[in-house]
Parts: sequence; structure tokens; C-alpha cells
Amino acid sequence: MRGQTNLWILTIQTPPAHADAISELYAEDSVSLTILAPPRKNTALVEAIFDFEPNPTEMTARAAIYAGLTKIKLPAPVIRPAPNLDWLKKVAEDFPPIKIARWTVHGAMHRHQVPNRLFALQIDATNAFGTGEHPTTRGCLILLDELLRKNFRPRRMADIGCGSGILAMGCVQATRGRAVAVDLDPDSVQISQNNVRGNGLGQHIRVGRGRGYGSTLIRASAPYGLIMANIFANPLCQIAYDLKNNLRPGGYAILSGLLTTQANKVIAAHRMQGLTLCKHLRIGEWSVLALHRPNKAI
Repeated sequence: MRGQTNLWILTIQTPPAHADAISELYAEDSVSLTILAPPRKNTALVEAIFDFEPNPTEMTARAAIYAGLTKIKLPAPVIRPAPNLDWLKKVAEDFPPIKIARWTVHGAMHRHQVPNRLFALQIDATNAFGTGEHPTTRGCLILLDELLRKNFRPRRMADIGCGSGILAMGCVQATRGRAVAVDLDPDSVQISQNNVRGNGLGQHIRVGRGRGYGSTLIRASAPYGLIMANIFANPLCQIAYDLKNNLRPGGYAILSGLLTTQANKVIAAHRMQGLTLCKHLRIGEWSVLALHRPNKAI
């Protein structure tokens, strides 16, 4: 997505329990997804941003099919053009350095404000998720920092659904270990590779395109001392078995991308695989989980 690309915004109201599934209806085609689900509210808002004009009939049909299968009432999505702004420039200007645990995350325009590069992560304005501003990204880094302060030093780490690559970079920057990062979206892969090179971590992180644990890159480096996945609740549940098989005994997993209302089902799916919950961090309506595979030490 270039700075001057015409963007289109789709919004649809949904019951909070269905927001995750509704967002997945539009995830493959959109360049950005946001779920607004205020606590104690009866409705959530899913917002998808496209770099092409979506077909209203097709987008409405997706929601109607889901509504029919789940027996819920859904309004038709609203589609409108986004304001004609240079979005990348605007995001860069509006993204001053932010402190998250030991790391300072910043855009290129503010690099001069972070002279100490030891725990500085430059994430330039892009369409890939992961600038550190979202509660799930922030929460993942907070829990990573807590594990590291307990002398946890994984030699190998996997970032599933890497987006901008921020989680892999944060881990490697602190441990000087190695990481692999995969994403199904080719734009995210390219963005992660650029960020890895820009932060001088190319010798420590390999980035590739792949579908989670099925990717060649992930299989080649397994098992891992740490796995991080900031995706959606339903996929996390579906790949719990694969997570366990790729996580070294004694290793940890940090998972997010889920609403607090969805946390119990994600926890249950991983408990069925023998993992134990170490910490459940809540930030607003979002949850971040730290899980442990017991038995042998790393």
C-alpha cells in the first residue's frame, strides 16, 4: 500500500461474542482490521480497511451467510471511502516513540529521539499490524519482559503471524538468540524483512511466508523455547496441538489477539494439550496469555 492509495472503510456492528469470527470474513482482502468491543456493551464494531473498492453485494453476502449459519441478526456492512490523506505520512507523524517494558518503539521520523539503540525498535508506518500501540502487541512485549527478568533465555523463538516482526525483533534484541517469523500475508513478510534489516537483526531472524506451523521454515527450526502468536482466538484454539508439538518441554508461549471474553476457550484448548497458564494479563477488553509446557528444562 502506497501513501496516496485510495482506501475504503467497511464497518459492521455485531454481538461481541461474534466479532472475532466476523472480522475473519474480511481479513484476507483487507489491509487492516480493528475490533472495538467496549466492556459491558451489547454491540461491537468491526472495521476493515481495503486498498480497493469492495463490492457491496459480496461483502453483505458474507455477513448474511454467517448470520444464517449462526442464527444471529446482523446489519448490512457500511462501506465508505476513507478521507483522501497521505496515510503513511500521517501515521509516521502521529507515531512518536512509545515505551513498552524495556523497549522503545518508534518510527523512522523520530529515530533521533532515541539515541540509545540497545532496546530501540524502529517500526516504520506500514499496513502490517504491530507498531506497539495496540494493547495486544503491548501486552505481548510486557509478558516477554517479565519472562526475561526471570532469567528465561530461549535459544530459538517462533513468531506465528508476525505482522511487522516486532515480537521476534523484541525477543532477539533482548536475548541475542535466533528467531523465525512467518505470516500468510506476503506484504507482511516483506515489511517484516525490511524491519529486521533496518534494526540490524538480519543475522538472527529468518522471515518467510507460511501458514503457521505448517510452513517449511517453522518445521525446520522446531522445537522452540518460546512461541509467540498475536492472531485471533479461533485460530489459536485450532492450532493448540501444533503449538504443543513445536514447543520444547520447559518452554513458554505468549498468545494474544483475543478479547477477554474469549480467553477461557483459548486457555482450555491449551490445557487440553498439557500446557499450564502462568499469567493472564488484561488490558481493557483484550487479553494476553503466558503458558508453560512443563517437565524438562530448556
